[in-house]
Amino acid sequence: MSEAELHVLKARLRGGILNKVRRGEYRCALPTGFVYDEAGNVVLDSDAQVRETITYFFETFDRVGSACQTVKVFRNEGLNMPSRPCNQAAAIFRPLTASAALRVLNNPRYAGAYVYGRRLYRRSANGKKTVQRKRQFDDWLACIPEAHPGYITWERFQENLKILETNGRGYEVARASPPREGAALLQGRAVCGRCGRHFRVRYATRRGRQEAWYVCDRAHGSRGEPNCQSIAGSPIDEAIGALVVERMTPAAVELALEIRTEIEARHEEADQLRCRAIERAQIEADLAQRRFMLVDPGNRLVADTLEGEWNDKLRAMAKACEDREHGRQEEQLVLDDVVRERLVSMTTDFQKLWGDPGTPNRERKRLLTYLIEDATLIKIPAAGSTRIHVRFKGGKTETLTVLNPKSSAQQVKTQPQVVELVDKLLDEHIYSEIADLLNEQGLRPGGSARPGRGDDCFTASRVAYLVHRYGLRSRYDRLRDRGLLTKEEAATRLGIHPCTLVRWAQHSIITRLAYNAHAYLYEAPELNPPVKHCSRWNPLVDRAATIKAAKVSKPSYQTEGDAV
Repeated sequence: MSEAELHVLKARLRGGILNKVRRGEYRCALPTGFVYDEAGNVVLDSDAQVRETITYFFETFDRVGSACQTVKVFRNEGLNMPSRPCNQAAAIFRPLTASAALRVLNNPRYAGAYVYGRRLYRRSANGKKTVQRKRQFDDWLACIPEAHPGYITWERFQENLKILETNGRGYEVARASPPREGAALLQGRAVCGRCGRHFRVRYATRRGRQEAWYVCDRAHGSRGEPNCQSIAGSPIDEAIGALVVERMTPAAVELALEIRTEIEARHEEADQLRCRAIERAQIEADLAQRRFMLVDPGNRLVADTLEGEWNDKLRAMAKACEDREHGRQEEQLVLDDVVRERLVSMTTDFQKLWGDPGTPNRERKRLLTYLIEDATLIKIPAAGSTRIHVRFKGGKTETLTVLNPKSSAQQVKTQPQVVELVDKLLDEHIYSEIADLLNEQGLRPGGSARPGRGDDCFTASRVAYLVHRYGLRSRYDRLRDRGLLTKEEAATRLGIHPCTLVRWAQHSIITRLAYNAHAYLYEAPELNPPVKHCSRWNPLVDRAATIKAAKVSKPSYQTEGDAV
């Protein structure tokens, strides 16, 4: 036959296949969970364990909203997923993987639809058929919904595809990711108030505890620009939690009871699947026993092999029983009266339920998805606060303002009120006296906030550091502005020796004021300045007493010895 005739025959055969495909009559390989009956119709698998496991798989995905989280649930509960390699008659159970979960979720046959032509195949040079690309939904050769029984509806299948598409998007696309184990309540629902993109959640372990941060770094990753905003998550989550507790109505009691009932029903379903595994292991062990009992005892080669198979089946059944008992202990299926009363008392008080450390963060986020649409965060660095615009599901909005947590440097920073008080006291006191006055009022320096330093007090050096750090005018400059003179200047103006000036100040003939612990500035009176006398005929003590008596009584700032 010529190549042209072979091409025509192949085209006619292909055309016949496509005609059967359009009518939904072409028999394709079925996924696990479906079989052909005697009439050639597609029906659900007759194996109850296979059906219940696949049904539980879709229920779990509806609950957690993520393929990877579904795999984790199966792993934690010790469940396996049925599979039929190369369309074998008997199903085998294997641990569920992420790729297997995605294949099941993307297969429309589980929604009862007949499909054909989802992929475009090409044959390579060695004759093997390979997948070149996947076709879009509109390019499928056939798609007939409700063509046979399914495990989910067609609408549910479409919603699952949308969830997978949302979960698989890049971080540059605004999306609401499924709830996870982290402490950030607004995961996937926090929107940046500056650029409009969704925040990313970052976790960091500091001082022995985990902290959540809402970070908007989309512009940094795409264009190399600085981060838009970075906000600590602890005060945000506390404000959102308080808002949810405040807004919850008495319907929260019924909701909590439904959640408890759902958890118990989920545990029962998982235990039922484990019972199915035990029944299957029992059947296989009985079959191996019958085979061993029917063998000729004289044929030891065959008898030893069948005995080994029987022992393997018995060990598999024993392991299935142990897995079921272990799972029951972990899930605590049997709730005693004390635990039930505690759950009922917690459901009557939603605030206790929300703040209970035993409540998983994932459940809090799941509850939050039914109340809050999103929350827009705007950080105000000047005020040290963050403004939260909350948008509820019904369309109502509310604005909250929370204080941002202080950084390590801000925690040890001296309070502004203390700095203002130091500025006022500098007019009349030196550093050491200011430190004593602050300590008497119970004020402490900023460094006392550090661990183990709560007893730290103000000292002259700490006050001097505050004056220098905050740029306050020193006491020397303040006294100079008031017209006080140095020792040399005052001695020159009075026409005396500096040593005589010091003796006059010691006997209060002239006034001196200290600007630190060991130095002074002097007042030189403009009217009636003191003049030099012979100390032999007019002692300084008598002269000082005469001058004091002549003066009008008024407060004096004179110091003796040390500074005032």
